[in-house]
Amino acid sequence: MIEIIIGILVLIAAMVILVSSVGILRFNNLYARMHVVTKVSSFALLLMLVAVNLLFLNIWVLIQTFIIFHVLIFLSPISAHVVAKISTLLKLYDPESKTPHEEMEEQE
Repeated sequence: MIEIIIGILVLIAAMVILVSSVGILRFNNLYARMHVVTKVSSFALLLMLVAVNLLFLNIWVLIQTFIIFHVLIFLSPISAHVVAKISTLLKLYDPESKTPHEEMEEQE
């Protein structure tokens, strides 16, 4: 029974990551893309870590996954902020840029 729950959690995490990758392609705004990457990947990692904890049922694995999740929660917004700050300072972000989907529609 526990294997079914673990499989469902891993499957949901994989679907969340798939939706995140589609969101990266669909958004043309750098900041929206970073939001998708940081928030959704954190949620998917949480689901995977819960599945790992259910699989092993060990206190040491619980402690390790707890540390991994909290490091990610603290560092993910910081890294996104640094990328946004650098892209703004170096003027790498073009607000008029188009997504690959929009470019394909223009070619048709």
